[in-house]
Amino acid sequence: MREELHPLVDESPEDRALPVLALVRENVSSSRRRERAAAALESIRDRMRGVTGVDEELDRLRDESRG
Repeated sequence: MREELHPLVDESPEDRALPVLALVRENVSSSRRRERAAAALESIRDRMRGVTGVDEELDRLRDESRG
């Protein structure tokens, strides 16, 4: 997909390419935040294993929409 994006950006007028690039950057940033949050929750889950109610609370936090 990356190979397809470069020629498309090169061929597009700048005023058309900039909004697309901004959208791509936003999605990449958002994806990385979700990955880091999931890794942090897993780390917490490992450290708190065996404590009553922790798994349910972490599941609730993970599944809850953060808008």
